[in-house]
Amino acid sequence: MKCPNCGVSSKAGAADCAGCGVIFAKFQKKLELGPGTPSKPINPWAARAVAAALVAVWFVGFGLFYRERVSEIRVRAPHGTIPRR
Repeated sequence: MKCPNCGVSSKAGAADCAGCGVIFAKFQKKLELGPGTPSKPINPWAARAVAAALVAVWFVGFGLFYRERVSEIRVRAPHGTIPRR
């Protein structure tokens, strides 16, 4: 069998190409569907919402981390050290 993708000869009844690794059944199915078959479009607003949620979670996590670190810092004062609030 000759590979329709790269042209390398493979054994008869082989499941995939020895040259390029294409799986013959999937390649044949792709050829049957044709190039004009529309794929499911990705909603750009969903991707933006996920990105915004990740940024918000990062800001909250960083804020909590920063608040915890700043509360542990002691400030030098003329009469000694006092905890920062």
